[in-house]
Amino acid sequence: MGCACGIFCSALPIFGQTFIGMITARILKASVIASLPWTWISNPLTTLPIWYVGYRLGIWIMPGKHKPLSHTEIQALMQNFDQMDWNQGVSLLTAEFWEALQPLWLGAVVMGLAMAVPSFILVYYFAKGLLHRRIRRRQKDY
Repeated sequence: MGCACGIFCSALPIFGQTFIGMITARILKASVIASLPWTWISNPLTTLPIWYVGYRLGIWIMPGKHKPLSHTEIQALMQNFDQMDWNQGVSLLTAEFWEALQPLWLGAVVMGLAMAVPSFILVYYFAKGLLHRRIRRRQKDY
């Protein structure tokens, strides 16, 4: 279960997935140690592609008129952001990116579940098989 917690949290569009994975594993009474390496699926090289796939998946799933932000729109927002003070910039980004955050979070949660459930099943049966093999070896030795 710890592996699944880590894999699920690796898809979330936040920084600090390692800590969120540890907390999730702790809440679900799973192995905190097992959750750690799986959260590292999301690293500086893979974060943006994972978030982009989650964003596009969320747009595909969500009803309504959600359109992807274009590169030009993002660039214009960043130029406006550079010319503002911190509070104005955060307000602008919150207002403008709210439309993007909804599909991003939805897609990330769906993608996280889609990765976590099969991984839980695979790890569970793999660990169960190893345990049965170890028991059989011990029985042969005695």
